[in-house]
Amino acid sequence: MKRHPAFFTLLSVLGLVILTNFTSSLHAADEPATAADLASRMNAIRSDGTSFARLRMEINGGGAIQIQTKERHTQSGSDAVYQILFPKERKGESVLLRKSASGATSGSLFVPPETLTQLSAAQMKNGLFGSDLAYEDVIENFFAWSTQSLVGTAEIDRTACQILESKPGNSDRSSYASVRTWIDPRRMVPLRVEKYNASGTLLLRIETKDVAKDDRGHYLPASLTITRAGSGGTMIQGSRIRHGVPLTDADFSPAGIQTLTTPK
Repeated sequence: MKRHPAFFTLLSVLGLVILTNFTSSLHAADEPATAADLASRMNAIRSDGTSFARLRMEINGGGAIQIQTKERHTQSGSDAVYQILFPKERKGESVLLRKSASGATSGSLFVPPETLTQLSAAQMKNGLFGSDLAYEDVIENFFAWSTQSLVGTAEIDRTACQILESKPGNSDRSSYASVRTWIDPRRMVPLRVEKYNASGTLLLRIETKDVAKDDRGHYLPASLTITRAGSGGTMIQGSRIRHGVPLTDADFSPAGIQTLTTPK
């Protein structure tokens, strides 16, 4: 079965979900890009409208869970819904995450049959369905932070990358002090993301293991691993993704996440 990208669907992990047409900009890939240029391109990619995807998540080497995601990313903010489809005993568990243009974040967790919990600021650091990916990692967009700089170049699997360092400004809200992204400038794909605290300690690493084209012909990570200090790691694979699906405000509401629906 052909796999389709899932990285930025979770980076929203990441920011990791995405997609505008960079066909024209690829001709300029051979020219050195500035930090502002790279961040601006990646930020634009993230503002990709609505999407629906199916993901497979394996947590700490344990059994896999299957998830469906609904996302809406615009310049005015981001909304994301993640719902478990399998295993049967967890079917219907859902998370709603929201981030406004001002940087304010909020979230709701639903556990069937009727437990709905509002996530506190501290709980936004908890793992999505027990994974190494925190709720804030899903909804955070570090490419939009005010401070962006190029800190070097490196090769990952024989692919030349530019390393972009992002730091939050006074108006940006994050539990991380900096984020480094290894970007393939030809395909505009992040091959590695590392998140650090104020003392420079690595807290989270996300690595792209496979790159494919999505439903619109754009490159995206199709498989990635996520590791956090002291954990066994999480693997995520995308099996299907569709863009431009009809989603409404009702889909991104506490009431809406209590029902499993598939957009047409």
